[in-house]
Amino acid sequence: MTTAHITRLAALKRKVEYHKWQIETGKLIAEIRRLDDRIAQVNQLKSVYQDQLTRPSLTARELVGIRIINMHLNERQDLDKSRLDLLAEERRRLLGMLAAKKREVDTLETEAQRLKRLESEEKLEKLQALMPARRA
Repeated sequence: MTTAHITRLAALKRKVEYHKWQIETGKLIAEIRRLDDRIAQVNQLKSVYQDQLTRPSLTARELVGIRIINMHLNERQDLDKSRLDLLAEERRRLLGMLAAKKREVDTLETEAQRLKRLESEEKLEKLQALMPARRA
């Protein structure tokens, strides 16, 4: 096996790893979007229930129910925000790793192309050395 072939195989292996990391990053970004949507929905629900509190004919039972719902919505919002912070930090870390892996793949592919070109030039030189000289 030639050096160019080995380097090309190494580049291919790194490229497969890179694509796996891209898929994981895509899943993470989708989860972040889903959390953003849920946080927005919770905010909308909180505003709707806050509007309910301003109604003049609110019974004590309704007031207690709305307060309990508000408490649960606040807990949900806090959980979602802390999870979103964790996922955003993980996304930053993964994007840095993706960039490093992409550079590694590009470097290996460039090196494989360079080695292939050098090997083909060496083969050509050997073939030219084997050809008989022209007679004058």
